[in-house]
Amino acid sequence: MKEGNKLYWIWLSERFGAASKSFSAFADKYDDPYDVYRLESEEIEQLDGVSNTLKARLSDKSLDNAYSILKYCKSHSIDIIGYSDKRYPKRLKAIEAPPVMLYCMGKLPNMDDRLCIGVVGTRKMSEYGKQSAYRISYELACANVCVVSGMALGVDGVSACGALEAGACTVAVLGSGLDVVYPKEHDKLMRAIAKRGAVISEYPPFERPIPSNFPKRNRIISGLCQGILVVEGAKGSGALITAERAIAQGRELFAIPGNVDESNSEGPNELIRNGANVALGASDIIEHYEFLYHDAIDRKGYAKAKKNCESADKAMEKYGVVSSQYRPKVKKTAAAEKTVRAKIPQSHAQEPVKQTVKETYVPDRSEAILASLDDTSKKVFGLIPDGTSFSPDAIAAHGVDITEVITALTMLEISGLVSSLPGGMYLKK
Repeated sequence: MKEGNKLYWIWLSERFGAASKSFSAFADKYDDPYDVYRLESEEIEQLDGVSNTLKARLSDKSLDNAYSILKYCKSHSIDIIGYSDKRYPKRLKAIEAPPVMLYCMGKLPNMDDRLCIGVVGTRKMSEYGKQSAYRISYELACANVCVVSGMALGVDGVSACGALEAGACTVAVLGSGLDVVYPKEHDKLMRAIAKRGAVISEYPPFERPIPSNFPKRNRIISGLCQGILVVEGAKGSGALITAERAIAQGRELFAIPGNVDESNSEGPNELIRNGANVALGASDIIEHYEFLYHDAIDRKGYAKAKKNCESADKAMEKYGVVSSQYRPKVKKTAAAEKTVRAKIPQSHAQEPVKQTVKETYVPDRSEAILASLDDTSKKVFGLIPDGTSFSPDAIAAHGVDITEVITALTMLEISGLVSSLPGGMYLKK
């Protein structure tokens, strides 16, 4: 793609923003973003089905920010794939609110001619979930199936490890700009994915991973794939939201059954009860698509994978992937400060040396985080009781749609304002 064309794709993407439902109509009418850029004010005012806010944005012809982003992308080997680019996946064009463009590190594989499966699940995975995610992802990758994930802590990171250890390409979709490694522990993993496959995002560089970005990101994960595998996840978790997106997009849904007494199994078990395909192994997924993708699936590779697959732990260590969502994230507080008298020779005696000992985890409840939430999330947060666990249904009883409650609780959990508990319950931090 020519540099000038990239510039106008960036400009157009900045005008529409992420997950715009208005873009599809433009995409059908204008192949070149410059055709939109050169529209006169009178022509913009006559556009049908376009809000006044969007009209005002399209009337803004400044390219300053687009130039800055393009310059950054060129200096950091970030590719730009516009909607009309041949490399833009066709399946992604068919979803509601397709991305205007994709920023890409690495090389995006041809996803139209191969089987692509999204692997999602909880950040708080069990040993069973960890080994299952790794084994199935490894076997799928050996069968020439492209594994897609969000590169998050837990199941996402482990599934990417499985694909990488199989020597196959994998794709990660971020909810932030590609200059941000999120989570930060997955820096090594991100570089490995970019080297073997691609890390992509619809968000430009410098975009922070705010909570509202992730539900939008999930529609891309499911949109790229023919099917989604849910490994583990409590009711209301982000994995279940991705599953809902997949169903709305007409994708196949697979779930790994689990212990009925474990909260992590509630989501997959519920999906299975509602009609999702049971996945006991990679073979259940491969056999489901064998007729449609017979030539693309490597059966010999899959057969070897069954013999060669090892434990997930070795691969996780190799790529610096952590098992849990809980990370050392501390904040300086008066309660955490202690005065420590240094042991020094008496001849050099001096006043006690004060050292700050960071001991207590304090969730970040800053106004900046609250301000980043959408109105529904703010409303749900305001309805949450202090000091006692609650269920999503208890919040919905206040007149909020249960689907919106679940989405809001997921974003609040990502932001560190609530934590999920066994039995589908939540607690304000």
